[in-house]
Amino acid sequence: MRKNSKVVKFRRRRTINIGIIIFVILFVYIAINIYIYLTKEHISIYEVKEGFNVDDSRVTGIILREERLINTQKAGYVYYFQKEGARVAKNSSVYSIDENTNIMDIIVGSDDMITLSDDSSKKLLNEIRKFHTRFSDSDFSYVYDFRADVESTMHDMLNQAMIEKGLEIQENTGFAFTYEVFKSDSSGIVSYYMDNYETLTKDSITKDVFDINNYQYTSLRTSDMVSINTPIYKLITSEIWSIVFPLTNEQHEKLIGKDKINFTILQNDFYTTAPLSIFHNPLDSTYYAEIIMDKHLSNYLEDRFLDIELHLDTVKGLKIPISALTSKDFYLVPLSYFTVGGNSDEQGLIKEEYDKDTGDVKLIFVPADIYNQDDIYGYVDTNLFPPNTWIRSTDGNRYQLSMTNKLTGVYNVNLGYAVFKRVEIIYKNDSYCIVDKNTTYGLSLYDHIALDASTVVEQKIIY
Repeated sequence: MRKNSKVVKFRRRRTINIGIIIFVILFVYIAINIYIYLTKEHISIYEVKEGFNVDDSRVTGIILREERLINTQKAGYVYYFQKEGARVAKNSSVYSIDENTNIMDIIVGSDDMITLSDDSSKKLLNEIRKFHTRFSDSDFSYVYDFRADVESTMHDMLNQAMIEKGLEIQENTGFAFTYEVFKSDSSGIVSYYMDNYETLTKDSITKDVFDINNYQYTSLRTSDMVSINTPIYKLITSEIWSIVFPLTNEQHEKLIGKDKINFTILQNDFYTTAPLSIFHNPLDSTYYAEIIMDKHLSNYLEDRFLDIELHLDTVKGLKIPISALTSKDFYLVPLSYFTVGGNSDEQGLIKEEYDKDTGDVKLIFVPADIYNQDDIYGYVDTNLFPPNTWIRSTDGNRYQLSMTNKLTGVYNVNLGYAVFKRVEIIYKNDSYCIVDKNTTYGLSLYDHIALDASTVVEQKIIY
């Protein structure tokens, strides 16, 4: 018997693969978001920081001091006892003159120790006790006075010992003792240079003295034999000194009425504040400024001219990039129309609204902030009311919202969407501006704003 070998094939049922579908959906979602990210305009965020701008003006000033040259009273070889900038008291030994160097060569070349007498030792101990009595933790000026007094005392003791030693050598060798010590006739600061400006005063200043090409600086220290009446050192007799410089018309206008000025001495980048006075010199019809100093004299003893930077106008506030600035229209609303109403103490306006069905007029209170105001109008956000909306005052007067004016501001994005914030610019240049940090409805320190206002739409979500 023959069997039927025919095989019947059944169509296989297709099943849906959920995993593939989910994968496709995710892929499409990611692709769409990548496309949106790549094609949309990105908003850069700027954090508001404090900033300031200083209107600087660089000038060259001339130093005036109470100073005088001291001339030698005797010809001979000079020995200096004080260093440059040393403070000396009256009757302090400053230099000596020796007509020849015979005895001095023996003293300097000798290995003998020069000892202090009992009187000299007592004098030194007295200076130490005086310092101990006067010293105060809150006033270190006594330290400098003590150092100057001790150095002066030591020089006097040393000079006296050298004189006694010289007389001893004269008795033993027969050399003529010609060593003579000269003392200061007043207290002051010693300096060893001259420039022929020692007698210059502010009344005799003209523009010619600021010509540095004609300036000559001469050192007074010398190892050569000097003749009588030769300038040997300079004594500055007051701690008060001044810096004088000519003013341009612009500088003069900015400094009128000021009695103090902030400035920096560029030589050592020293910033300070000092009293200021302005005077007019009829000799050259020029206005000059004088900065009066009572400290730091010793730092500039060897200087006659100083380059300084005047800090004329300091502007402080919040620093904003120019690209962040924008402007917005605001309704101009007479101040008499603002009132307090509703269920709170909020300030706002009363608008008229018509009922389409009955034609009746409803009066609705709308809270409205005043972003800015002058003597007549308050500035109200145009987003609160459609154009040509009628409002009423409490006494029944009507006003139509149509007149607008612009305010300058930036877009604040702290909350993830753009909010207009008003700014008042107090300084501006090509790249940034300084705005008042106390502006009503303005910015605060560390606020986040849109770096480029042109890429932002107000109230639009940016995150």
